[in-house]
Amino acid sequence: MAFEKDINNAQERARKVKLFGHDIHGTLTTNNVIVDIEGNRRYGFWHMDGFADLSLTANDIKVAFLDTTSIDGEGLFRAKELKLDKFYYSITDKSAKLEELTKEMGISFDEVGFLACEVSDIPVMRKVGFGVATSDAKDEVKALAAYITTNPGGRGAMREVCEFILRAMGKWDEWVGKVTKMGYK
Repeated sequence: MAFEKDINNAQERARKVKLFGHDIHGTLTTNNVIVDIEGNRRYGFWHMDGFADLSLTANDIKVAFLDTTSIDGEGLFRAKELKLDKFYYSITDKSAKLEELTKEMGISFDEVGFLACEVSDIPVMRKVGFGVATSDAKDEVKALAAYITTNPGGRGAMREVCEFILRAMGKWDEWVGKVTKMGYK
């Protein structure tokens, strides 16, 4: 199925974002699961997606990890490594958690963005102002998205969204200037 999106509408929605949420598996990681002989699961993270989360927070956009699982510690480790203050595990209702965060921050759902890939994200995608689907997301998720990344989950989708948001806000060039002067780790 082909999905064409209105880029001007997506940019308008991106300009309003004050909180950006995403799951971990399928958005920050690929859909590959590595399991060792002892049953330990391991996931790989795309370095540039971490840069995206750091870039958003450096530009006054809160980032929230909303993970439905609690079977591994990689996501928690990654959130701490990125110094994020909003990371939640074993979330059964992402919409309810985002509603809690909007009340805490004093913002509306129009000011919330979310990167999704799976049908379990449909309720969230129906509520947020700037819904984004990874290129490898399920068709039902893509149909609800204001923007669909060209990159798949775990391979630069979050980095692409970050740049799209900051460009829409007119902050990208200034951010690039800051990063090139200070370096970024």
